[in-house]
Amino acid sequence: MTRNPFKPTSLRLAIACAALGLSACAVTPEALTPEQQLAEANEDRRSMFESQEPVTGAISMEEAMARAVKYNLQQRLGLMQRALEDNTLSVSNLNLLPQLAASAGWKGRDNVAGSSSESVTTGQESLEPSTSSDRSSRDANLRLSWNVLDFGVSYFSAKAQANKVLAAEEARRKVVADIIQQVREAYWQAASAERLQPEVQRALGDARNALQQARQTEQQRLIAPLESLRYQKGLLEMVRQLEVVEGELAVAKSRLASLMNLPPASQYSLVQPGESSYTQPALAYNLADLEATSMVQRPEIRSESYQARNAVLETRAAMLKLLPGANLFVGANYDSNSYLVNDNWADAGLQVSWNLFNVLAYPAVKRSGEARLQVAELRRQAMRMAVLTQVNVAWREFQRSSQVFARSNELQQVQRNILRQSESAYASQAQSRLERVRTATETVLATRTRDRAFAELQVAHGAVYQAAGLDPLPERIAGRSIAELSRSIASNAVRLDQGQGAIPAGIAAAQQAPYGVASSSAAAGTPLIAQAPMQRQVLRLDMWESLGSLRGAELVPVERVNDR
Repeated sequence: MTRNPFKPTSLRLAIACAALGLSACAVTPEALTPEQQLAEANEDRRSMFESQEPVTGAISMEEAMARAVKYNLQQRLGLMQRALEDNTLSVSNLNLLPQLAASAGWKGRDNVAGSSSESVTTGQESLEPSTSSDRSSRDANLRLSWNVLDFGVSYFSAKAQANKVLAAEEARRKVVADIIQQVREAYWQAASAERLQPEVQRALGDARNALQQARQTEQQRLIAPLESLRYQKGLLEMVRQLEVVEGELAVAKSRLASLMNLPPASQYSLVQPGESSYTQPALAYNLADLEATSMVQRPEIRSESYQARNAVLETRAAMLKLLPGANLFVGANYDSNSYLVNDNWADAGLQVSWNLFNVLAYPAVKRSGEARLQVAELRRQAMRMAVLTQVNVAWREFQRSSQVFARSNELQQVQRNILRQSESAYASQAQSRLERVRTATETVLATRTRDRAFAELQVAHGAVYQAAGLDPLPERIAGRSIAELSRSIASNAVRLDQGQGAIPAGIAAAQQAPYGVASSSAAAGTPLIAQAPMQRQVLRLDMWESLGSLRGAELVPVERVNDR
């Protein structure tokens, strides 16, 4: 039987269309023009600082924290990442639904779709060429299908995404805590520098005038050259130290402005702390309470717990993929082919498929899941160890900073008394101008040292709360304005200083010895468990209960008898 080959015209047309389509896929790099970069920079700069409440007065520490929490770009990035994870969870939930696909189309050809038959035995044509389809036709179908295996995998993916949402919230908490801590440090540095600025400028002016007078004296040869040079050297050292203190103000205020998302060159003032503000901050928690709180409040530990959950979910999803897949479908169809007896019909069916080699992969998948879970648990334990270390370091640092501040405060008060005596001596001409300038400079430096020690103490105090996972913001805020945020931050700080933080109820660590160390009562032979009969308490660990398939494990207290 002779078959008709493709027509040369049709073949050439197909080749031309293919060449045209391939040439259209070529892409060349296109660099940004300077005009585009400038327009993008202007747009970004406008977006960075728009829709912010203007600064109308001196900024307090609470207002600085409120502005950082509301306008800081890192905080806004954390909120957007949380919103992104929420939207991704919504998409994952939609993947649990069956697939409902609708399709319609038209097809045609330039000749008749005819065919003939030939005898298998003789090889001769048994029927004349015939057709059973039109040269052009339209078709449409609506099909509802549901793959059981895909549903199970999508379910575990949705559960994992839900854990990612919770992990994103913990990441946002960490960002807020870091920003608050940075604002606290920058604010006290800037506030103390601004408070000391008039005294610095006065001492700097006196030192510069004395230096100018000393140079004139040297030129006039009124004193010996060596004595004059030593006098100038002492004054220059004082001027250099005072200029360093003066330059710290601009740097600290620029850093604070960046944290509040203000233009770094913004001119603003800070609420000046009085002498009564330089007092030892209160800390109403002991070390054991802080350690126990950090184990349940720190965002890093919570994030690791959610990752451990996802390790279990990944293993279950991998196990599920080894099972046979069943696909259920039902649909309605339409075809305009005039040769069909029924141009519309409904169909339904079930299709089962299974890769038999998946049986061989089961041991490897199981081992991989167990290793993944062990890694997640070790990561969580390592994080707990790191958190415990941070809590202890923050506690020790607070104690050290308290001692440094107390000593610096005493030295500053003594230096103030020396300055008053020096002023009196200079007024009665019992002291030289150089000694007066030196005493004033030493007083400025002593005050600056005291202020720095107090700033470090405030930072160490906040680091204790941050290490324990005590949030600087309350769980609920009445409003979203800067004033409302400031009041909420201030009231939450008072609540923490009064010991009303989120300390877990029934902390046992507060009454226990340090980890790995026997208590003194145990060393003296006192039994750790009362001899009177007591009802056995059973705790239930429901960490994985939300996954729907792991049951809570019973934790039974183990009695210690004869050091065993």
